[in-house]
Amino acid sequence: MKKLLPFIIALLPVFCYAQTDSVLVLSDVHIDLRKPFDTFYHTDTDPRVFLSATENAKTGKYPFIIMPGDLLRHTTKAENDTHDISDMQQSYKYVIKNVRAIDKHAVILPALGNNDCIAHNVPNAATYKVFYDALLKRIDRHGRIKKSFLAGGYYAYEKDSLAIIILNTVLFMRENDSLATEAKAELVWLKERLQALTPGQSAWLVYHVPPGIDRYGKTPSWQDNIQATYLQIIKQYAPRIKLQLAGHTHMVDARLLVDSGKLLSYVAIAPGLDGRNSNNPAYQVLHYNQNDKSPTQITTWYTDSLSNYQWHSFTFNHMDFGFFKDSDPNSSLAQDFIKHYTTCRGATKSKDGATIGWDDTFREISTIRISD
Repeated sequence: MKKLLPFIIALLPVFCYAQTDSVLVLSDVHIDLRKPFDTFYHTDTDPRVFLSATENAKTGKYPFIIMPGDLLRHTTKAENDTHDISDMQQSYKYVIKNVRAIDKHAVILPALGNNDCIAHNVPNAATYKVFYDALLKRIDRHGRIKKSFLAGGYYAYEKDSLAIIILNTVLFMRENDSLATEAKAELVWLKERLQALTPGQSAWLVYHVPPGIDRYGKTPSWQDNIQATYLQIIKQYAPRIKLQLAGHTHMVDARLLVDSGKLLSYVAIAPGLDGRNSNNPAYQVLHYNQNDKSPTQITTWYTDSLSNYQWHSFTFNHMDFGFFKDSDPNSSLAQDFIKHYTTCRGATKSKDGATIGWDDTFREISTIRISD
């Protein structure tokens, strides 16, 4: 037994690692395949940054590569804020080809973003068809993805004891209150999917636009009644929902869904590979417990204009978000969170010119109360 003890001790890290896994998160890519840019920021992602990120990500192996929306570049007023369908198809083909090269065994799961729509912010049947044909048909084994996605831009993918539910929260945006009927139908579908979870099965919810207050504009992102219904669904199924993952803001951020002072669920907001929102280009690797599928830590990789496409990283593992209750502006965890908010780019301001820092406004915007 004494001879075996060193061998057993040496194997402990292997056994521990076997209990966890990781997924790659590439959000807000906003690829622009036109000529390379001469500036690192305030533009969409050119191929140099994109290929640098995908090459750096090849060091890992992932069962899933999750893309929480906005693969396409921003449109302009000169284009009437409308994408040309052939340009969309070309961009999607380029993205999927290079993302598949990261890990050929990974299942790629993209969500629809507001900039993935033919007309900016407006999801419709034509948009759904272009997106499905380019990105989802290859993983649709039984036609189930096609049925729900062409109906409303959402779908589910199941593997073993994990159901990844990809929502279309572009329908939930305040700008799309005329699409409230479609949004309500999606919520009915979501509840049915959560009801259908088998014993021992966990769920992740992935989408583009997060609920709550937009930190930059300080205005609500979703329609009030849609958000209220959504929160009640989350409250009912919170024990089965191990992760909510969004994008859209380009920042490393979170929304805490709280009921009677208790954290029921949280939305991890992934940074953008696009650096036009005063952030450094970034992507994430999310580590999770393989048994119950709950996240254990998130590693963010970022680059900047001074690093010549070298990638740096930092890790967040305070998944209970307890430090959000700390009003001390000098809290080390709070200061780290603020530093990492822009993926280490530096201070940023809201639309009204106020500095986004660790204060009552930051904590209040971070919290979504399900009930008072």
